[in-house]
Amino acid sequence: MAHASSRQPVTPEEIVPVEIEILASSTLFESGSSLAFEVLGRDAARYPGFRHRGTVNRGYHTIHTGGQFDSHLLVPRVS
Repeated sequence: MAHASSRQPVTPEEIVPVEIEILASSTLFESGSSLAFEVLGRDAARYPGFRHRGTVNRGYHTIHTGGQFDSHLLVPRVS
C-alpha cells in the first residue's frame, strides 16, 4: 500500500483496498457493551490535534464487504 501522503486518484466505479485509521484509546467496555463503527468522509474529531489537513477526499463512497471482499475490523483485546 502506498504511503498515506501520496495521492492516488481512482476512476468512478473502481474498487480499491483501503486501510482506515482508528485512533488509539483507553476505553473499558463492560460485559454486554456494544461498539459502533462509523466511516465518515470527513474528520469526526473536533479536537485540532486529530484533524487532517489538506484533504482531497470528495464525492460518494461505497464500502464493499463480504464475499470476495475481505473486510474486517481488528480490535485488540487486553485482559
